[in-house]
Amino acid sequence: MTTPSTLKPIIEARDVDKHFGAFRALKGASATFYEGQVTAIIGPSGSGKSTFLRTLNRLEAHDGGNIRIDGIELNDDMKNLDAIRREVGMVFQNFNLFSHLTILKNVALAPMRVRKMSRADAEAKALALLERVGLKDQAHKYPVQLSGGQQQRVAIARALAMDPKVLLFDEPTSALDPEMVNEVLAVMRELAHTGITMLVVTHEMGFAREVADRLIFFDLGVILEDTTPAEFFSNPAHPRAKAFLSQVRPG
Repeated sequence: MTTPSTLKPIIEARDVDKHFGAFRALKGASATFYEGQVTAIIGPSGSGKSTFLRTLNRLEAHDGGNIRIDGIELNDDMKNLDAIRREVGMVFQNFNLFSHLTILKNVALAPMRVRKMSRADAEAKALALLERVGLKDQAHKYPVQLSGGQQQRVAIARALAMDPKVLLFDEPTSALDPEMVNEVLAVMRELAHTGITMLVVTHEMGFAREVADRLIFFDLGVILEDTTPAEFFSNPAHPRAKAFLSQVRPG
């Protein structure tokens, strides 16, 4: 895929391999992601798309190739890893909120611990972010008191609290009841227009088609297509992509 030369690379992955025992989950995956770009990463179950995303903040250590985030090599050096994780936020399938903390404290915790922000400033910021995702009135509740869609919106606010340069979303709607999906996608649509770099592993074809600037299609640990959503959905180049699209609704 051609990218305007005015955009700055923020993530550079080269020949990334990942093994789980004898199983090779990623087979030389290479891609460069640019500041402000929204990329949808799609593919069948087990294709390597979530594994690839998780290598980008070392939740999974890659076994081959190299990854650079904002010019920093991603490796076992804890100084490098800490620097990268301060700039890369992640939203998981299953929220991962702290059940013993209120929503407000869930969002305020990382800025206090990592950014050394005062409690007052961190909680003021958390309230502003909760308002942004439509949950300011829930600030003093606990996660168990919220719906799944509300918890995922809190998780997005928590990721934003660190002012990341990049947000990674690992199938953020897959654990939600269908009626809750749209409230999360609405927040993500709003974020996509703010200029933050987003990589979204998703099975929501409508979202990928409507919101993403770029679409990457994985199968069997390999990137088979790297193109625009319009081109992918109207004219997929690879036979495997055509077969995949025949089984899903573009939305």
